[in-house]
Amino acid sequence: MAQPEAKKSTSQYLYLLLLGGFILAIWLGASMFSLPNKESPGYASNCDLRQQSCKVDIGEASLTLDIQPREIRSLTPLSYQVSIEGTNASQVMISLQGSEMYMGINQTELSPVTGKPGVFKGQGELAVCTTGEMKWRLTVSAKTEAGQLNTWFEFRAK
Repeated sequence: MAQPEAKKSTSQYLYLLLLGGFILAIWLGASMFSLPNKESPGYASNCDLRQQSCKVDIGEASLTLDIQPREIRSLTPLSYQVSIEGTNASQVMISLQGSEMYMGINQTELSPVTGKPGVFKGQGELAVCTTGEMKWRLTVSAKTEAGQLNTWFEFRAK
């Protein structure tokens, strides 16, 4: 009679172990594939990208972002150029997020420009917005010798 009790106890233990492993896998998977936090540490810029290129000083380094064309519109190809001075960058990523509603994942990894140290270029576009005009947040993240540099710019686009 003691054996059926032991089998029941073992199967319950295995069931709980599998359930715990499943919950852990879901939690780890969700954290690995989550979007960057909109309030992540970084430096905000009050510069208007629709008027000019924008420069942000971050400690000893500076980051300049230029977007062409100046009239930023949905579904229009955008050319990005990021210049980093004061430190060497190995990777630059641009992330676009709707500030007023979720607009999906929109990330562009920029490519280094040959013969121009610290200059990275790439192309992207804004998703179409059904409300006509909305506020966007463009985050520039750069891996550098000095560590991770993050800055963001907000703008409105149609």
